[in-house]
Amino acid sequence: MIKLKGLKKLIFIAISCCLISSIYFFYFSPRVEIEVYNKSDFDIDSLNIDDKFYKIPKQKSLVINCRKLTIQGNLPFGTPNGIIKNMQRDTITYILCGTGVEEIRSGKYKFDIKAFIGKDYYMLNWAEHK
Repeated sequence: MIKLKGLKKLIFIAISCCLISSIYFFYFSPRVEIEVYNKSDFDIDSLNIDDKFYKIPKQKSLVINCRKLTIQGNLPFGTPNGIIKNMQRDTITYILCGTGVEEIRSGKYKFDIKAFIGKDYYMLNWAEHK
């Protein structure tokens, strides 16, 4: 009788572990891998991707694993939100069109970030990786 209770407990623990692992894999594990290339001549800090912040040195790349990525066409939706030290970011408010926007939950992608430097400001833009 004692051996049967121990076996039931062991089976319960094994099933619980499998269930927890499956829930984590399907709902919480990163499935989108993006490689972001900083094609500017500046270090970019606090780049916000999937509610996490990253730093990419100038002319370097960074691989980011995330749960989802919203794209429009072949590029991430919107403009990159990052900081270039000692420079003023563009303060113009843009109206984004939601046509053709889709959410990607798996795959590998590569994008470039380029910086447009104006007289008194900078603006970051996504570009296809070349």
